Amino acid sequence: MEDSNEKWHTSSTVTYSAEDLEQIRRDYNAKLSALESKLQVIENAVLPKSSTRCHISALMPQSTDSSLERATPRQLFELFESSLNAGPKKPDFRKLTSAWGILFSSLFLSPMEMQSEIQNKISTENLAMLREVIKSDCARQGRFVFDVIKKGEQIDRLALILIADLRDLGGIEHDGVPAIHLLTRACDKSIRPVLIEKAGKHLLSSVFDRDGMPVFFTILGLGNLTIYDINAIEKVFSKDDLRQVMVQKKTGRNGLEAFTEISTQMREKLALQRKRLTTSCHKANATYKGAVGPPKNIPVPDENGKDMQAGEETGSPAEPGNDNKSTICQQDASSMSDAGDTPNKNKKILIVDDNEIIRLLLLQRLNDLGYENCVQAKSGDEAVKLAEAARPYLIFMDIKMPGKLDGVAAAHKIKASLDTRIIFVTGSSDEDTLDRAKDVHPEGYILKPFDETKLRVALQLLR
Repeated sequence: MEDSNEKWHTSSTVTYSAEDLEQIRRDYNAKLSALESKLQVIENAVLPKSSTRCHISALMPQSTDSSLERATPRQLFELFESSLNAGPKKPDFRKLTSAWGILFSSLFLSPMEMQSEIQNKISTENLAMLREVIKSDCARQGRFVFDVIKKGEQIDRLALILIADLRDLGGIEHDGVPAIHLLTRACDKSIRPVLIEKAGKHLLSSVFDRDGMPVFFTILGLGNLTIYDINAIEKVFSKDDLRQVMVQKKTGRNGLEAFTEISTQMREKLALQRKRLTTSCHKANATYKGAVGPPKNIPVPDENGKDMQAGEETGSPAEPGNDNKSTICQQDASSMSDAGDTPNKNKKILIVDDNEIIRLLLLQRLNDLGYENCVQAKSGDEAVKLAEAARPYLIFMDIKMPGKLDGVAAAHKIKASLDTRIIFVTGSSDEDTLDRAKDVHPEGYILKPFDETKLRVALQLLR
């Protein structure tokens, strides 16, 4: 028993080669095959012969993936091609999803390699055929496409971005949300710039979700936006193009105003971070004067947010005592919050909106203003329960939400039991909606799309 325990503890350090993994896969498939054969024998011996009988093997999980994993890229391409020739019979989208992941994982080691080598490793004919598979699936409501977006790995979504005609993804919806919106939310931040450049200004500005938001505003509302996204947007849009980007109702700020605010904030934060880190470094160097050697080189973010070693700009190692070579100590980005916002951090805020993008955008804006104790709800019913449990200082409440309780009804229930403050966030300014909301006696209203200035003013009026 001690021996077996020792093996169990050390197994995590064993390194398997490709041959070992292939052998494990063959052994697994052989055992599965033997088990299925035994089940077939039992079926034939025990169950009566009938066209309606229940097969035991039908209750077993099927090993479609294991057979696909043994397939060569050529066989996988043939599988996709055969799905185009299936006629009126719909292809098995789950099998296609598995084949999609296995194909690209076998051809490419990483998303980076796929971006540079896809044209070399996949023929023009096969790329055109895969594009036609996607187009055909979109004509059948896009079950395969949605499955890749929802369940696929990073490399699977990148393949979808690189191969598909993204206009096809703009034409299919799931619960009122176009596939191009879902792909934008699901894809990793490292490949999102590729999506931005491939989609182009027309798709990004003219495909709206159920709340009337174009893909462009969906991107700006993501909490993990990077400087690479900003650069990609600047490649795709001119300033005049951005001025034309609006929500579907043509209300609120245009794309240029929203983009300028976010991009300026991001670049200012990066510049401030570098400045503060450099100042810290100079102080550290002064402390180390007279010592045997300077502190070790520590990565510092460059203007794109990428780690850079001291001396990397010149291609030479950092030299001891050379003040021109930055030797910079890391500092948490959260230290950049204004000192005046510190008291806000303990105030709990509840954000209520059925649109995840709006919730995340509002959360990001509040965090920037120093409000870090925030909780979220996506419906009126959930808001009532969360408010009772969390007892928030303030609630940002969307007015129009699906479900039994819209924002106004939820606010009435919460106000009946809690002395909390409510600010309504709405995309509608019609009189009927505002009249219903007035009965709640809210602290204010913010119209979508909102910006940091509107939030700051609304919050200052509460003091």
